[in-house]
Amino acid sequence: DHEARYELAGALMAAGRRDEAADQLLEVVRRDREWNDGAARKRFLQLLEAVGLEDPWAGDQRRRLAAILFT
Repeated sequence: DHEARYELAGALMAAGRRDEAADQLLEVVRRDREWNDGAARKRFLQLLEAVGLEDPWAGDQRRRLAAILFT
């Protein structure tokens, strides 16, 4: 259920569990890129911005997103 994953990701983000939040959001993107007008992708990008785009973790996550979008 995409909605449940999306909500879980929000709770994980609030709890500071960014790896798990990213995993949930990327799974929604992998299964249905356009779900809810791309809400999971947008929230994922917000997570990266909150961490800081120069952070090495953000770079790794951007590569994961690119692998999903471009394969």
